[in-house]
Amino acid sequence: MNPSEGQVDELLVQRMRGGDGVAFAALATRYWNALHRIGRNMLPDPSMAGDLAEATLLSAFHSAKQLPEDVPFRTSLYRQAMRYSLDLIFPVPRTVTRSLAAYLPRFDPHGRLVPTGTDWSESGEAAYAGPALAERIRRTLQRLDALDRAAFVLRVIEELSTEETAAVLAISPQSVRQRAHRATLILTGYLGELFTRTGSESLC
Repeated sequence: MNPSEGQVDELLVQRMRGGDGVAFAALATRYWNALHRIGRNMLPDPSMAGDLAEATLLSAFHSAKQLPEDVPFRTSLYRQAMRYSLDLIFPVPRTVTRSLAAYLPRFDPHGRLVPTGTDWSESGEAAYAGPALAERIRRTLQRLDALDRAAFVLRVIEELSTEETAAVLAISPQSVRQRAHRATLILTGYLGELFTRTGSESLC
């Protein structure tokens, strides 16, 4: 977030603390899409994303006077969204999260990366545009450990910095890097196997 965006947020939050509904509407407009994406990628039922976005924004409005002044509004907002998300999802069984290790890079006894076969990275943009592929990726996200998923959603999808992601999730920056990296490797491995197995034509 660049300084001008942060300054706009703070001006709107100051007005919202005084009960200004117009300021709240402006903040809701600025953050609705991001909160909806968080809900869609974190929750098992994507239709709950709108409810999560609404609940998060209303919570910010009703507790505006209690929002910490030394924490950026976006950080506080995303923190609340993640709290709601983590409260609503069921823990992923260890057997499921362990099974995802099959998608991690593999190395031979000499420490060399084992080739996965087809180079799907040159399949063209059309191969990634279909709704079927997006839904498969979302379903794979649901199988990740909850904090791995949260770190990936905030760091990679929402493009928060490592430090802000750590502040939102109340974990260390090192843990954010490790969790987001592991999730990225798993999703990359999953896509590689998917394209190798089915070909891009059947995914769009």
